[in-house]
Order: sequence, then structure tokens, then C-alpha cells
Amino acid sequence: MTKLVQSLKANKRGVFLAAAAAGILLITLIIFFVFKFNRRIDEERAQLEAAGRVEVQETQLRAPATDGLTNYLYASEVRAIAEFGKQRFLATSGGLLAIDENGNLKHRYTTLEGLPENDLTTLAVFHNRLFIGTAASGMIGFDGNAFTGYRFIKPKAARVNVMLATESALLIGTLDGGLFEYDGQKFVRRLNGATGADFSRITALLAHQSRIYIGTQDQGLYLWREAHIEHFGATEGLPSQRVTGLALMPAENGIAVATDFGVVMLNDKNEITEVSKQPNITSLAVSGGRLWAGLFSGGLVEIKSGAVSSVQPVADAGHRTTDNGLSQNNPVNVYAASGRLYALTQQGAFERSDDSTRPAFDAIASAITGDHTLTAGHITTLALDDAANLWIGYFDRGLDIIAPQSRERLSHLEDDRVREVNFIAVDQTNNRTLIATSRGLVQLDRRLNQTVMTREQGNLIDNAVAHIAFANDATGSARSGNRVVLATAGGLTDIANNRARSLTAFHGLASNHLYTSASIGSRLFVGSLAGLVELEGLRVVRSYKTSNSKLSHDWVTALAVADGTLFIGTNGGGVDALMPTGEWVNFADEVGKVEVNQNAMHFDGEKLYVGTSEKGILVYNTREHLWTRISAGLASMNITAITSDDRFIYVGTLNGLTRIEKRVIN
Repeated sequence: MTKLVQSLKANKRGVFLAAAAAGILLITLIIFFVFKFNRRIDEERAQLEAAGRVEVQETQLRAPATDGLTNYLYASEVRAIAEFGKQRFLATSGGLLAIDENGNLKHRYTTLEGLPENDLTTLAVFHNRLFIGTAASGMIGFDGNAFTGYRFIKPKAARVNVMLATESALLIGTLDGGLFEYDGQKFVRRLNGATGADFSRITALLAHQSRIYIGTQDQGLYLWREAHIEHFGATEGLPSQRVTGLALMPAENGIAVATDFGVVMLNDKNEITEVSKQPNITSLAVSGGRLWAGLFSGGLVEIKSGAVSSVQPVADAGHRTTDNGLSQNNPVNVYAASGRLYALTQQGAFERSDDSTRPAFDAIASAITGDHTLTAGHITTLALDDAANLWIGYFDRGLDIIAPQSRERLSHLEDDRVREVNFIAVDQTNNRTLIATSRGLVQLDRRLNQTVMTREQGNLIDNAVAHIAFANDATGSARSGNRVVLATAGGLTDIANNRARSLTAFHGLASNHLYTSASIGSRLFVGSLAGLVELEGLRVVRSYKTSNSKLSHDWVTALAVADGTLFIGTNGGGVDALMPTGEWVNFADEVGKVEVNQNAMHFDGEKLYVGTSEKGILVYNTREHLWTRISAGLASMNITAITSDDRFIYVGTLNGLTRIEKRVIN
């Protein structure tokens, strides 16, 4: 009996100890999981704080020393309009324009006045300051006297596409970094930091009551309310993932959402209903109690539920127009403010009162379209003829011939063949000019009569011609115009004695996609997507790649010859040089691994000029072996073409033309 009692006591003690151990273990596990959970919360909070942290570089902008610089800008393309300080301001492709109430141009602000660039995108007034969006330099603030630059460093963003001023913050939508908010003192990312806010490419913004609507280029519509994000895409009823405009529906409780495939309405219950199937809408605005849409194809229309009305076009000065006075050939963005409906186009800005009984729009600041030196802003190539006239090729607007001294446009050529111009080469020996286009080779005589060579008519290897070179013959003799080499998207075409012969990768080229060429003696060098190719006659003798040489990048975009040395521009590796001895020199330590634009290299006999995509012009003194850089005051930092005469360097950019006196560089 005693043993039994002792056994029971021992069992109770064991059970108690086991229970105590289990309790301690359970408490330990609870403490461990609580600690782990709190640590997880702290880590997520830290991650959210890090994600929401914004680093912005703020700079007081000053007018640079611009002695010897002249800019030729295309300011006719108006992107935004805003009223500030009893004046109206226009954001254009050629800077910021201030106009008075009578439409007179009072001041033009450009890079010569301190702006970081001339390509402006959007405007907003917030806390008694005018804020200006740019295409590649972040945001600018203007108090009426001085400019302040804001560059978004973390997260990195450069293209400010749309801005919206609310009572508490300025919303800043970018195409490369999402949405920022500015309260006048600091920048935050409250909306972009919310759960589900994975958008980055902002196209439209609208604030209504406590909601904020965010349109994107490729992910549909986002709705923020009470720190919560809701998403609407094609599966939820949008006609397309690309939102192009937002507006309050007149006389209806809903938000009009425009896409490139139609308009829908989103009500306060988040229900989507179709409004119109009108495609190609750029923007929406409500004026006079009616909903208006600007069109990519030109003009504007009124949007009504289930129907679209617009004015029938009539002929006017060679352009399709409506009787409202707007061209039907250029995209229109609509904007409504202060009792006016604005139409912003590539040919200026127009306005109409909300209560107007006539459809016609009146031009605003017609003086901005009075400077017709340039037909467009995006220049792709430059060349000087023997009469000192400057030929300017455009990305999609043909070519101009101008007299640089008088700023007079002597001629403009644009047709189905001469539209997308890649390169211009003047052949003084044969009194002709050759134009490389995306649709073949065009030859112009002194009277601008055309002769066209294409793949079908002329035996070119490809119609997309990127570059033209007058090459030496097999003996190394340089007889301009007798041998023409075409670098195309499909290979190389060599034209000699009116006979065209072509080479492709089948014959040994590193790639069929060619960008440029240059000859040294009897050797021809060709830049391609996959390296540098050396030819003798029409025989490939060597290919230089990063894998078998000191070439810094396989994507070769530009070539120039200086005193027997071949300078090689690459897309991402910077500038290399192939010496006459066969030795390679890389200049990355001096200029960095920059992106050299296609055929944006020029040697004037003393200095080599290199056009980069975002660093301005690099200048190499071949005698002193010294690099310098030019950036202040240029029409754009994106340099696309360079040529020169005895006095001037002419610089084509993504947004206009700059003429630089050589004495300044020297």
C-alpha cells in the first residue's frame, strides 16, 4: 500500500513537472512568436518607411554664361496652360511663355534664363507658386522672379507628366517613378506607398471629395480613398489599360474615364458603364456643362452617353480643319479653367468661352507660332551646303533648309518619302544632296527635284537607310560622290558607277542592323548592333567585339575619323579610339560610359564633338588630348546631330537647334 501511495505521488510529481515544463515551453514559444511577429512588423514598417522616403535635390537655378550661344527653338507645341500672377503661362516644347490678358507675349523663359531644359510638359499653381513639369529634368518651381529645380533622386524619376493641386498637397505624376506629393515643405509618397499601389507610369489625376483617381499608361485606373487602393483594369470593364483622361461627368454622379479605346463612367459604387466608343482620346475637360475630348488624330469632340458629336471638316490652307478653327492634322489636348475651354496643339494654343454661342476658337499668343525657323523640334541630322545654308532633318517632319544668320527658312520638304529623315549628305562634286530616310534613299538636285532609290527600285538591301558615306575607292582615292555606302537596317549597300551591291551577315557582317560608317584609306569601317566591322573593298576582314578586342560596347552608333584615328561612339560604353597602330584607347575614365547618339559625332579639323543622350556635348581637343563638356544653355541635353563651318558649331538636339561660336569653345 505504501509503495502504491509513493508511486501515485511520484506520478503526480512527474505530471506536475511535465505540465510545468510544457507551460514554460508554451510561454517561451508565445514569447518567441510575439517577438518574431513584432520584429516582422518593425521590418515591414521600416521597409514601408524606406519605400516612402523621398530624396529630392533642390537647386536655385541661375542663368548660365551663354556668350556665343544662339538657340533656335520650336515653341509652337503647347502642352499646358495656367494662370499665375495676373498672367497666363504656357508650357511649350520651346520653354515657358508668359502672356498678358490680351494674348501678347511678355516673356520667354528658356535654358538661357536658367531652366534645366526647354521641353516642358505640365503646369500647376500651388501655395502661390507656379510649378512646371519637364520631360527629363524633374520639376521646377517659379515664384514670379526666380526658379528652383527639383530632381527626384530616390526613387529616381525625371519625366513629370501631370500635376494636380489639392488643398493640402501638390500631386506630381511621373512616367518613370510613380506619384509624389509635395506640401510646400517636403516630398512624400503616401499614395504610392499604400498596399496595392504598384503603378509607376502616371497619365491622369483627379481629386473628388475624399477620393483621388490615378490613371496610368499601362495598368488602368487606381482609386485611393481612406488609405486604401482599388484597381480597375480591362477585366473590371475598362476598354483599355491605357487611361488618357479623367473628368467629372456633367449632370451625373460619376467619373468619366477616357482610354485609347473609348470612355466609361465610374460611379460612387465603383460600377463601370460605357459612355462612348470614341477612340484615340488624349484628354477630357468639362466646359459649359458639356464633356469634351481632345483627339490624337486631331480636333475635339463632345462626348455624350451613347453618342459622339463633332463638326464636319472643311478644307482650309491645305490642312483639314473644322469650322471651329482647329486643325484636324495635329493632336489636341483639352483643358478647362476660369470659364474657358482651351485646345492645346502642336500649332499653338486656342481658347473659347464657356458661354460662347459660336464654335470658333481664338488663337492665344499668335506670336509663338510666328517664329517659323524650325518646322519641328526633334532634329536627327544636320548638313551644310556650299552656299552656307543649313539642312535640318527631322524625326518625322521631313527637312528644312535655313539661312542660319537671318533665321529665314528657305524651304521645307515633307512628303510620303521624305518624312522620317535619318541622315543628310551633301555631295558638292555632283551638285546633289542625298537623304537617308526610313523609306529609301532620296537624291535631290539643286532645284530639289527628287530621284528615289528603294529596295524595289534601286536594289537597296533595305529601305530603312541610317547613314550615307562617300567612301574611298579600292585604291584609297577619295573622290566624293563616286562611291556611296549606305548603312541600313538590313545590311550594307555599296553604290559605285550606278551599280548597287550589298552585304549582309551572310557575307560576314557582325549584324545586319547597321548605324554608321567611315573610311580610312582603302578600309571601310561599319558600326553595327553587334560590333565594329572592317572591310577592304567589299570583303569583311575583321570584326571587333567586346569579346575579342578592347571595344567598350558592341552597339556602335557613331564613327568619325581624325588624323587617321578612328573614333567610335557606342550606346553605353562611351567613346573609344582605334589608333593607326592598331592600339585601342578608351575614354571612359575621362568622360564616363555615356550613350552616344546615332551619328552624333563630328570632327572639324581640330576638335572632335560627341553628342550624348543626356550629358550634352563632349569636346575632345585632338592636339592637346583634353576633354571638355558643354551643357549650359543648350536647346536640349540630348544631342542628336553636329556639324560646323569656319565660325560656328551647329548642334541638333531632341528639342531644337543651338549655334555655338567657335571662339567660345576655343
